Amino acid sequence: MSEQTVQANAKPAATTDQFGAWLRRLYRLSVVIIAAFIVLSTVLFVGRAAVYKIHAYERGLHLRGGKFVRVEEPGWHAQIPLVDTVIIVEVSERLGYVENIPAMTSDDVTMNVSLQYTYRVINPERYALDVANPERIVFEFVQGKLRDVVNTKAMTAVMHSRAEMNREVMAALQEKEEQYGVRFITVQMQNASPPAEVVSAIKDRMVAVQRQEQAQAEAAQQKTLADAAFYAAQKEAEAEALRISLEAEAQQMAVRTIMAELEGKGELAEKYLDYLIAQELKENSKWIISNGASMPIIDLTDSSGEGALDE
Repeated sequence: MSEQTVQANAKPAATTDQFGAWLRRLYRLSVVIIAAFIVLSTVLFVGRAAVYKIHAYERGLHLRGGKFVRVEEPGWHAQIPLVDTVIIVEVSERLGYVENIPAMTSDDVTMNVSLQYTYRVINPERYALDVANPERIVFEFVQGKLRDVVNTKAMTAVMHSRAEMNREVMAALQEKEEQYGVRFITVQMQNASPPAEVVSAIKDRMVAVQRQEQAQAEAAQQKTLADAAFYAAQKEAEAEALRISLEAEAQQMAVRTIMAELEGKGELAEKYLDYLIAQELKENSKWIISNGASMPIIDLTDSSGEGALDE
């Protein structure tokens, strides 16, 4: 009886020992897995921190303990974690835009101007380390130079001479390229317009000029017509005077011929001459009275058209 009891108590004890051994093996396996995970994570972290890649459009600024070491070219590179620092700088062409900023011209007109520009980083060390917020600095620099150039130009030059404006702005920007570590590639003015009140004044002035030119053209046309009428009247008067002169000359010739024919013909010829003279003066005179006592009075207003003789 006692032996059976001892054997019955021994079986639960053996089962407990087996369960404890299984737990110990599971614990050791868990420790190994966690340790392996920690080691692997550490290796990956250290490897990721120690190895880095630079793309073709980038350059790396390698700093060791905060001190600049070198510029890294594109490719795979290694660094000491927690000691080295790499600053990635994009060196591809960049686009900037200055939009509708007010600028005063040399003739005191405020205009709204816009400018588009592109530049490339050629000195990553100077661009990233010597300038705080380099993109903002470049933008403000371009904006200031644009205003400076507009200040030297009249309003009409700003509106109509954009090619010259682009060249002057580019020349002004190139003065600071080395300082900022960049190179400006293109500069293009997009807009140059005066304020609304200035545009309205310009339109009113253009309308006034057009009206003045139209009035001058109409006055010139009227003067031309008046000159033509005067010339025609002058020519007509000259022709009339010439006609009268020729008629008078012809009459004089006729009178001279008649007088030459009647010379020496006696008293009848003299009376005939007096009659011809009376006919000549018929339109301007009513009576013709001769100087001689024997000359009759001739009435030139007879309704029949023939003179009446009264003694």
